[in-house]
Amino acid sequence: MDFPKLSSGAVAQYGSPMGSVWSAQIIRFLDGSDQRFLSSDRPFRRWLIDLRLLNESEVAAIEAFFNASSGEFSSFTFPDPMSGLGVPNCRIGSPELISEYLGVDIAATSMWVVETNG
Repeated sequence: MDFPKLSSGAVAQYGSPMGSVWSAQIIRFLDGSDQRFLSSDRPFRRWLIDLRLLNESEVAAIEAFFNASSGEFSSFTFPDPMSGLGVPNCRIGSPELISEYLGVDIAATSMWVVETNG
């Protein structure tokens, strides 16, 4: 499954921030102390996809993709907005998608896309 593109051919609009996070495991002991360690050898990327001034077909495609991927439970290939290369094993980072309909053929939505181990 691939992330839908806008009518311009892009997956995100200008100014979409990207960050990276390290995956860590935490073991808690009976005495209340804990031990933390990295559980992967590389950081995972995440993107904030904040979309404004979408037409009805663009927001409908994003909503259909969200429903087809069962929100945050299915993985898909996400094209990195900076390089255009496909990043496999990505998931939507929130359990719900909120779309705002601001006028006739004008809508907005936002979501996090996070890279995972699969």
